Amino acid sequence: MRKALVFGISQEMGSHLCRALIQQNWEVLGIVRDSYTEAPVLSNLTLVEMGPEDMDFLHEIAEEVDSIFVHLPEAANRNFIFSMSQIIALAEKLQLQLVLTTNKYEIKQNLMSSLTFWNQKQPVTIYLPQKLKKRLQQAEKNGTKILVLCCGHSLSCTLDNGYLGMLIKETQSKVIIQSPGPDSLPHYWTYLPDLANNLVHFLDENESVEKPGLNITYYPGHQASINDIARCLELSSGKPVSVMPMRWTILEFIALFSPLFRRFLRTRTLWQHGSKPPASSSRLRTKTEMVHTPLELALKQNWRKLSRQN
Repeated sequence: MRKALVFGISQEMGSHLCRALIQQNWEVLGIVRDSYTEAPVLSNLTLVEMGPEDMDFLHEIAEEVDSIFVHLPEAANRNFIFSMSQIIALAEKLQLQLVLTTNKYEIKQNLMSSLTFWNQKQPVTIYLPQKLKKRLQQAEKNGTKILVLCCGHSLSCTLDNGYLGMLIKETQSKVIIQSPGPDSLPHYWTYLPDLANNLVHFLDENESVEKPGLNITYYPGHQASINDIARCLELSSGKPVSVMPMRWTILEFIALFSPLFRRFLRTRTLWQHGSKPPASSSRLRTKTEMVHTPLELALKQNWRKLSRQN
């Protein structure tokens, strides 16, 4: 039985990843900050309580595993017990496979399209942050196997830091979506249970295949516009849905007082232009058909969760 060390299991992606790994007969060690941390209760999941001072203990338990999993979201989680640098060094020292999922990017915008008088909107190429990529390349040279799976916006109405949770407002009679970009511009959205399931299937099917030391690939997810999401929410909620523009000047003012909105502002160019992976990148492929939850069902499930919470 293969064994995984998973960071961030109290977050949505970490929880789904634990479930997907266990369904494929992995044994999972999940790192938590303390005994009060919310974590899934699953067979074959062992919770390990740690703090930033427990690096020696972390090395000790990591010697028992095959792979390390960590999700690095665009809205960087300040509750991380260990830094990415420490996690990469751990995989490097013990020669473990490191699996990183992320939507934290640098963007490379065409100079002309960034000018206010230039009306043509072109998708912006996204890249891993240069500092992170250089560190991963260094680990690759030292013999570490690394899979980086890049994804789009999180398709969730329940996350505090999820964009949909911030964009959607509900009244007794209708639902309002605040659109920070053109309503019809398609974006890449990721339903995290799909991402976790496809990632684990990919690893299982390619277990015996020789892979390059650093494999950076892109998860296609769901391509949908704000108008598509509005239509799906109308079906899911049973209420009329209206789309209202979100003014960036107002967001800039709110961002002076809100860390959440400051993070949101960093994605402004992607909202206005859309995104695309580098031409040299590959897409996640498995030997079996890709598993995708339809957008309507994904939104419906999240909507029901949100309704129950409210």
